[in-house]
Amino acid sequence: MAEKTLDEAIHEKLNLIAPTLKAIQSGGEQAYLGDLQTLLGKNLASLLALFERDPGLDAATADVYAAAAAIVQDATAATQPYARKRRLLQEAQARFEERIALARPRERRSSASWRQSELFRAA
Repeated sequence: MAEKTLDEAIHEKLNLIAPTLKAIQSGGEQAYLGDLQTLLGKNLASLLALFERDPGLDAATADVYAAAAAIVQDATAATQPYARKRRLLQEAQARFEERIALARPRERRSSASWRQSELFRAA
């Protein structure tokens, strides 16, 4: 039962950020990046608190944001190659989803405040 609840929480959080990631892939601008950062900070940091500490999962989360930031920076500066950066975002998103599927649930509840400040340093 607990696993189903955890799976539901994972899918709920992923569904919250999916529209913003798609908008960024479609040429979204700086406002979308701000939305993504808010969504990642608010939803994914709380989601990560459900799992044992996993540096790979932390890195995958930061990679999603960094890849999205690269696309937004390219869109505002009209630089190339956009297709490559879009592919990198898709790969980062796939790695994140793979890592979260393999993450071990935390047996006891703890604060994830230390993660919130570190998640976006790569961008």
